[in-house]
Amino acid sequence: MATSSWHRWQLTAPLAALSRPVRTPHATTGPVAVADAGEPADGLPVLLGGARARQVDATTCGSAVLVMLAATGDPALAQWLETGQLPAGPRPPEVPHEDVPGGAAERFAAAQQRVKAATGRRALGPLPWPAGLGTPPWTAAREARFPGVRYRVRPVDDTTEDGATVLGLVEAANRRGHPVPLYTGGDVRGGLAHAVPRHVVLAVPPPSGAAVPGTLRIYEPSRGSVLTVPSADLLGRTEPLRALGGWTHVVAALLPVPA
Repeated sequence: MATSSWHRWQLTAPLAALSRPVRTPHATTGPVAVADAGEPADGLPVLLGGARARQVDATTCGSAVLVMLAATGDPALAQWLETGQLPAGPRPPEVPHEDVPGGAAERFAAAQQRVKAATGRRALGPLPWPAGLGTPPWTAAREARFPGVRYRVRPVDDTTEDGATVLGLVEAANRRGHPVPLYTGGDVRGGLAHAVPRHVVLAVPPPSGAAVPGTLRIYEPSRGSVLTVPSADLLGRTEPLRALGGWTHVVAALLPVPA
């Protein structure tokens, strides 16, 4: 699929980019076919104003995810990210007060830094979070914004029935139109540093009328791509997965609840 082919299935351009449908051959059906057919190995590229929507550095995966989450529900932020222009009305908190020189890539980077600063404040009681450690789940849930909901952290153990239930809740939230941030990581076999949350991705709603039960569409910010994954592939994993940023497990989900 050409990177310039946009299908505006939703209200804002970021979610349109995140929600582009995957072409499936007429002779195949089911989640595996959707995950494999018509989608490049590195996923479908996500573009904002012609620029690939990537995290700006190794510590801003969570910030990139929170910017995309906010932009899918805020047309003003989406317009600024794409064009640099703000419509009349309140200024989105992700938009710096000073002008951002350059194009869409620079605007996305600046928004990420704004979000990183916000999630770093008051992360350890009154104390800030160390900048080199990325985005803690509890402040990500505090700062995440999408119309009509707030977010709560839910741990995930993909070897248990509860883990499967949480992934089912993620899929259900996506069907309702709510993006869901997911924290990913390794396991204790790789040492303690691997067993804690290491990366953040975003499970995004499918195109209108194109949901396939048992699959998730995941925006991976280090690639700036959306990859389609059968939910069953996220259970009891032993190998890294591109859609999880090269990590093995989903270790936490930020689930939406009514505001």
